[in-house]
Amino acid sequence: MRKLLVAALMVVMASPAFAAIQNVKVSGDITTTFIDRDDFDLGSTAGNTLGTVGSGSWDPLGLKKQNVFITQTRLRVDADLSDNVSTEVGLINERAWNTENSPASASSNPSATSNVDNLDTNVQLYLATLTLREFLYSPLSVTIGRQIFNYGNGLIIGTGGPNNSSTGNLQYIAGDFTERTSYDGVRAVLDYKPLTIDMIYFKNNQYTLNGNAEENKTSSDVFGYNANYQLSDPWNTVVEQYMFSRLNGNSDQAGGAVMSDKGNTLFVPGLRASTNPIKGLNVQGELAWQLGQNVVTTTVDGHNTQEAEKRNAMAAQFLASYALPVMTKYKPTVNASYTYVSGDKDATDNYGNVPFKNSKYYSAWDEFNKNQGAGTIYNTMFPMTNMNIYAIGGSVNPLEDVTVAATWSDLESAEYNSSANNPLTLLQPDGSTITMPTSNKRGLGNESDLNVTYNYTEDVTFGVSLGWFVPGDAFTKATRNTASQAIADVAVTF
Repeated sequence: MRKLLVAALMVVMASPAFAAIQNVKVSGDITTTFIDRDDFDLGSTAGNTLGTVGSGSWDPLGLKKQNVFITQTRLRVDADLSDNVSTEVGLINERAWNTENSPASASSNPSATSNVDNLDTNVQLYLATLTLREFLYSPLSVTIGRQIFNYGNGLIIGTGGPNNSSTGNLQYIAGDFTERTSYDGVRAVLDYKPLTIDMIYFKNNQYTLNGNAEENKTSSDVFGYNANYQLSDPWNTVVEQYMFSRLNGNSDQAGGAVMSDKGNTLFVPGLRASTNPIKGLNVQGELAWQLGQNVVTTTVDGHNTQEAEKRNAMAAQFLASYALPVMTKYKPTVNASYTYVSGDKDATDNYGNVPFKNSKYYSAWDEFNKNQGAGTIYNTMFPMTNMNIYAIGGSVNPLEDVTVAATWSDLESAEYNSSANNPLTLLQPDGSTITMPTSNKRGLGNESDLNVTYNYTEDVTFGVSLGWFVPGDAFTKATRNTASQAIADVAVTF
């Protein structure tokens, strides 16, 4: 008997301890997308310098033609452990079809990444959080781990932005489609209804020491808060005030090829408001500024030196949407928007190759972690800086489960582009960039987009998107090919 008791006690002591689980929810989604793109280089032949991917190289002439299928799969598990403790874990895989069997050499496989050629078979951690509600103080909730940070309309911080780039499996295929939109960080929420205050910290970038050599030692940290106040007026007005900052640490590479960017700081205070002055009409406005320092590297007598200039940039955005009170069966809606992000007319000439400043301020808007213009051609091609964006559009439901939406956008540079002082850079879906010849004018172009969505069931959705971008007079005549895209997708959620 004694031996049995001892054996039972040993089994209990050796058994792992599991938290008591009150509720578990499993969810996810699978999206398959076909992408057809033409002339995203606008006809340029400028970028014929070999770029590098992994151990090989490829010729980034720009994207003249692309036909590719991609599948994105996410699986999420949420668990309530007790009344005030919960967790979530999410996994994600993004891949182009059958690229597992593509050549391992990056010279013939631009989708290969810098370290592993066939990452499309890997599954990455998308979410991993612990949430503590009423933590030490009843209005306080704390979430720790890999999570999504998103505020307002994503002008400053949206789901993982900038949303026209990626560091994942789609980086060299269609980075603007990535769903890897989370960061490792901490969020503390104080809920004083009608006032809610979010305080956040997340790691924007982190590399570690490579052995004993200070190679690629760098970090980037984001801090901030967002205060949201819901007024008790009949217009359901919401006012937000925020401050986000990005502080860069040291960056050094053996041999001095890369110098420290410590002191490269960004502080972004801003205001946002949303109101509904009449039934069916929503009006929003947002203003933000960028302060801090921008580090500039110059070469003096063959030696690299660094100086910091003061940031002085601004962004403004105004949005309006109106559900028309006619033919309500078809739910007609119209919308309009205007977005301004400042530029710098001498962006590459703030310091010359002499130890004298020739510009007081750096006024180019840093797109930070924005999430704007998703699905458009211009969002894929242009960094969100030095730009005016005007857009008008509308949507209608011709059938109960079908939505048709159309948008027309016009883009202009805030400051004149010039090859010498303010080059016009064109981003490409494969991760390369092209410096475009420019005619020293402001017209970047206009875009027309048509989107059709069909809710086949409450779980399955089909979508088709067509877009055309017509370059403006900021481009030379040789680089004014119309860029186009056709996107079709099917998504299932469970």
